[in-house]
Amino acid sequence: MSRFLRPEGLRGVAITEISCELMLRLGRAAAQAVGRSSNHPPVFYISHDPRRAADALEAALCAGICSGGGIAHVLGTVPSSGMAMMLTAEDAEAGIALAGGDLPFESICVRLFSRSGALMSPELLDSISALMPSASAMPLCSHQNCGLISRQTDTGKRYLRQLAARLSMPSDLPQNKKLRIAVDCANGAASEYAETLFRHLGVEVLLLHYTPDGININRDCGVQSMKSLISFVKDYNCHAGFALDGDGGRCLAVDETGELLNGDRMLAILCEDKLEQQNTVGSSTPRVMERGIAATVMSNLGFLRYAKEHGIPVHITQPAQQFVLEKMRNFGLAFGGDGSGYLYFDDTPAPDGLLTAARIVQVMQRSGKPLSQLSSVMEHDPQVAVSVRIPHYWREIWKNDPQISRFIAACEDELGTEGRILVRERRDDASIRIMLEGRDFRRINSYAFAIEEAIKSRTK
Repeated sequence: MSRFLRPEGLRGVAITEISCELMLRLGRAAAQAVGRSSNHPPVFYISHDPRRAADALEAALCAGICSGGGIAHVLGTVPSSGMAMMLTAEDAEAGIALAGGDLPFESICVRLFSRSGALMSPELLDSISALMPSASAMPLCSHQNCGLISRQTDTGKRYLRQLAARLSMPSDLPQNKKLRIAVDCANGAASEYAETLFRHLGVEVLLLHYTPDGININRDCGVQSMKSLISFVKDYNCHAGFALDGDGGRCLAVDETGELLNGDRMLAILCEDKLEQQNTVGSSTPRVMERGIAATVMSNLGFLRYAKEHGIPVHITQPAQQFVLEKMRNFGLAFGGDGSGYLYFDDTPAPDGLLTAARIVQVMQRSGKPLSQLSSVMEHDPQVAVSVRIPHYWREIWKNDPQISRFIAACEDELGTEGRILVRERRDDASIRIMLEGRDFRRINSYAFAIEEAIKSRTK
């Protein structure tokens, strides 16, 4: 597979690393590669989050698509998950999202989607990569055959329709007391949609950090900084709070007492609700929880114990969108995700934070239980995670270093069945992530920093 374009996206500093020239070549190459399998000009959906450089990069990308004979439908500011939902329901060949998730405003990630709403296949990404280095390998369209740019004005309505279609109507839910929730939009792509969605669900909603100015995205807010949401929930007597990232894909929650709920605990709540629904219907209804759920190597041991106690098979995969969704498709699973807050559903092509929050709210409405009680179905084991920067020439090599491997193995032997150690290299930068988990926080914390020092001493 291409080293340049990967399913997880092309990431870097906007304008300097992810430059307008690069976007021009990417758009042209994508139009040519996707257009080969189509008998008409390929249609691309383009979306972005509200970081400052997105407009300039979007303009260059659209120019490239047009010069390659494609048609660019500019959706504007919308979560990339929203664009993915539209791709599944509307007539377009591909989509390109310019968003940075929980990255600061100066960075950006470019991800390409297929017409099914899934991330573009490695094979098609390779075809696009092959066309990018030289314009001579890719003749430009003439002035008569160049593409068009169409700016969509109803994107918000279409996105909210897609979300509403996946949620129960308020009339279908028990009429318990009205919930008051807080939503931290991280000054990101979901800022203009959160209030409308939750009011549709019959919920009183209070918003935080919902006025993006291009540079305040993810700054001391959202999933990157939960302190303000925790304080807000307690100060305003909210029944729950939800924090998103800048692209609206990730979601973390806070219960009415101010306790943080990560993705594993929200996944347990959804699993418990699904089990209860299955127990109230006839045996002829498909029992999807018997097929299991998709979890990642980063999932909490407490969640794995919960699943085992409830007879839910767990299919473990790597923590990346393409791997989780592939596992769900292959086994027909209803849910997937881990503690990061990226949760996956069988009716959506990409993780959507607003949809995650809305489904948790609907569990609260159905059950009439507070969020703290719902989350108590799972005991959460403490986790410690640290990152170690390494020189580029140590990438991949550190795994075969005997001193590092022996030290990690010794820590694993001492920890035994009381926890686990996961040490892996990040794909997008030269760093090693060390994650330890166990019921004894002091013990795993000491092991984490000992492993960090061992790696530093060998790779300095």
